[in-house]
Amino acid sequence: MSRRLNIPNIPPIAISLSSMLLGIVISSISFHGMRTLGERSNHFLETVAIGLVTLIVVGLVILRSLVDRRTNMERNLLNAFLEHIPDTVFFKDRDSRFLRISRAGANHFGLADPELAVNKTDADIFSSEHAVQALTDEKEIIRTGRPLIGIEEKETWPDGRENWVLTTKVPLKDGYGQIIGTMGIAHDITDRKQAEVQIRYMALHDALTGLPNRALLQDRLGQAIALARRHRAKIAVLMLDLDHFKNVNDSLGHSVGDRLLEAVSKRLKACLRASDIVARLGGDEFVIGLPEASNDANIEQVAQKVLTSLSEPFRIEGHELAISASIGISQYPADGEASEALLQGADAAMYEAKKSGRGTYCFFTPELSEATRHRQKLENDLHRACAKGEFVLHYQPLVSTNSGRIAGVEALLRWHHPEQGLIPPNQFIPLLEDLGLMPQVGQWVLRTACCQIAAWHKEGLETIRLAVNVSAQQFYRGDIVKTVEQVLRETGLHPQWLELELTESLTLDDSETTLTIMRELKAIGVCLSLDDFGTGWSSLSYLRQFPLDRIKIDRSFLRDLASQPAAEAVVRTIINLGRNLGLACTAEGVETAQQFDYLRKQNCPEIQGFLYSPALPAEDCSVLLRSGKFRIADALGMSKSELSMAKTPPSAQCV
Repeated sequence: MSRRLNIPNIPPIAISLSSMLLGIVISSISFHGMRTLGERSNHFLETVAIGLVTLIVVGLVILRSLVDRRTNMERNLLNAFLEHIPDTVFFKDRDSRFLRISRAGANHFGLADPELAVNKTDADIFSSEHAVQALTDEKEIIRTGRPLIGIEEKETWPDGRENWVLTTKVPLKDGYGQIIGTMGIAHDITDRKQAEVQIRYMALHDALTGLPNRALLQDRLGQAIALARRHRAKIAVLMLDLDHFKNVNDSLGHSVGDRLLEAVSKRLKACLRASDIVARLGGDEFVIGLPEASNDANIEQVAQKVLTSLSEPFRIEGHELAISASIGISQYPADGEASEALLQGADAAMYEAKKSGRGTYCFFTPELSEATRHRQKLENDLHRACAKGEFVLHYQPLVSTNSGRIAGVEALLRWHHPEQGLIPPNQFIPLLEDLGLMPQVGQWVLRTACCQIAAWHKEGLETIRLAVNVSAQQFYRGDIVKTVEQVLRETGLHPQWLELELTESLTLDDSETTLTIMRELKAIGVCLSLDDFGTGWSSLSYLRQFPLDRIKIDRSFLRDLASQPAAEAVVRTIINLGRNLGLACTAEGVETAQQFDYLRKQNCPEIQGFLYSPALPAEDCSVLLRSGKFRIADALGMSKSELSMAKTPPSAQCV
């Protein structure tokens, strides 16, 4: 096999010297050609020899000088690079022994000097588990010649420490292309991973008590139900509400109330087994899940134990507080086969316990539950509502924080019941999901809302962004892409003015399918937002993966801003996260000037809530769009002239 020899370029002075010496040799040959060979042969040979030797020596000196100069420059550059790069850079031989590492790598390994790493392996530095994995990866790179790029690795140390790095490893080759080892770079991402864990924890746990919140409760109950179904076992769900807790807040203040809730949560955990579930839904409502509820007697024993524990006085900030609680109990599978049904049953039984005098517990029965009867009637009426056109849309303004201008509206579904009037959305929308009617109703919402925006535009009003909620059923089973294309074509609304709001839990179901549908929607030109951000299984990787334009901060965090510092941290983190990822951000449920002031200081670009306006019928919203753009000025303490000079924010459109 032929090998290419790289010869450095020879400068002009070397060529000149060589030419001069060659000329001396040729002149000597010509001169001596005119003399007899015998007379000057010795002198001639000496001259030739001296010239040739001189030529060779000078050439070698020049070449060596050039090679040394180039080698020194490359060595100096490498030394500077390894000395100052803030990441761990390493070179290893075929046996995964370190040949050289960066200064930052030595610091990371706890070595005083990079030279101390030479001939060491990962087994000399890390735990055996991490060392074995690193060796396996590097052997595979040497065997296949294929690099490992952007791999998140958890490094574990002999003393139990853990940290995360983003690692790239590639084959190390010599000048002939032969693999002689591996080289790589590792960037410490521990802070990012910890932030991700923290956001996830805050999203799934109650900020005050640290107990699981509704999202995590639903997940754990779902797992318990699946296990019980497999083993034909029972589960009990206990809904607990503190009696007259509002009196504590009103008389002693929210600080005492919060401390009381924290103390209650500790007593509840002390009453239960490690396998039991305890969560806080909000306010003074707690839920206990008993995955191994063998019979009613065992369930009653736990309920009575909880009531007895809570009946002991609490000492909070110098006050002795005596409270009681009411408990409602539902069971799987007798009272329901889904977590939501069990929670509803326990809730109905809990209110029956309150009616029975409080400080007691009550088992769920269909006869006792007015909520159950009400639900059944609503289910029957919902089927007729779709055919009779009883649904209407209300529109809530989306307002720029900086200018106070209306940047868009969110279309919200309302049910005008012929007997009961307007039914709250939280009572009938879950029923639409359970009955499988959301794809049909969702299509009507999308078409009606787009028609309304087009109608306002024809009336001479400025076109604004339209946000429409999309349910999980509609997203996955309603052919959402085809529906959006058809509605936009029929109404003539430009895609850039339509924003589809997806719930956080929806985006985590069947992620590959979700990503495909999202990409098809983005190809149409519509915008995508993640609704109720922070209430589901939040993950930074999903924000990076999905083609989102906006995140919406859930109203629950805004509600706790005044009383819970942790809520401020969550809101601030979400706003900064959106800014860093290039996502617009909207805060939902803004009801007070204090909330608005905090959001404005955090540079949250858009708000939505009663501070500006509740959701309005189309005709009332039309009046607001024509004449009420600056209605927020009084609530914000800003003059109308200040607002009128502000430009319409870029967030009015999704690009």
